Amino acid sequence: MIAKNKGLTPKRKKEYRNPRVRNRMKFRKAKIRRKGQVREVVREIKRYDGEASGISANVVRSIKLK
Repeated sequence: MIAKNKGLTPKRKKEYRNPRVRNRMKFRKAKIRRKGQVREVVREIKRYDGEASGISANVVRSIKLK
């Protein structure tokens, strides 16, 4: 076996040696950072029944147009 001419390189973690795993880790960290900037999308599974913060779905406060 031919010895690789690496010189004085620091020991690296196994995750950093595999580019696919490294990019997956980078994406996971980027997703966590993004959560601080943008609200997560809430999918509507059931009929809209107001907000959790106190907006009621069955109260209508609108002005009728004449």
